[in-house]
Amino acid sequence: MPPRQRVTVHPGQIQTALLVLSADQVHYLRRVLRLQPGNQFIAQDGEGHQWLAELTSVADQALVIETTAADTPTQPDLTLVAALPKAGFDDVVRQATEIGVIHIQPIISQRTLLQPSENKLKRWQRIAQEASEQSEWLWVPTIQAPLPFETWVRGNTPLVGNTDKASFFCVARGDAPLLLTDIQGVLATRPTLPVSVAIGPEGGWTPGEIAEAQAQGHTLVSLGPAVLRATTAAVVAIAVVAAARNS
Repeated sequence: MPPRQRVTVHPGQIQTALLVLSADQVHYLRRVLRLQPGNQFIAQDGEGHQWLAELTSVADQALVIETTAADTPTQPDLTLVAALPKAGFDDVVRQATEIGVIHIQPIISQRTLLQPSENKLKRWQRIAQEASEQSEWLWVPTIQAPLPFETWVRGNTPLVGNTDKASFFCVARGDAPLLLTDIQGVLATRPTLPVSVAIGPEGGWTPGEIAEAQAQGHTLVSLGPAVLRATTAAVVAIAVVAAARNS
């Protein structure tokens, strides 16, 4: 299919062969993109479904021409858990979406300086939607409200011997094994296993946080000998997982 403009819709907007557009979508398609009646675009729901649609002469209506993705799409579950940096999390959300993250969980750690407002969460959700459309990626990640580290680590305890999820906790210093090595070993036998990767803030996790994560069953891993910026580390970690899955 040749490249076409994309817009994310709610499944409820599709009524049989008719797509009812919101006011924002009408403005974007007809005013910003200057599409005319008869022009086609891709509508997607952020959950793996997409449709080829065509604008009509009625401002808020488009015809659904065909379904262009599977009715029951599946995507291996990849979660980014990230202690919020002072700045740059917008870019992390954008790049994580492009790479293929399905869930993003911001964390308030002991060294986190940013205390985000509800408007920040809405902004991140909008950025994820726009990144999905731009990269022609069918999934828009869910972005959860930020959690304190203690709440997250105790609420996401990998059970001993649990084979239903791989949970990696990235540390900057020490002798932890490489994430690449560990993820390749895991995916060799379980290629669709859900994977979670946790990244610390500027200055890294505190010794207490690392000990708590390890005690709760998370696997300590390294991204290599270099000490990366928090925003860089987040993108590198999920890129490693994505590359391992696609290799």
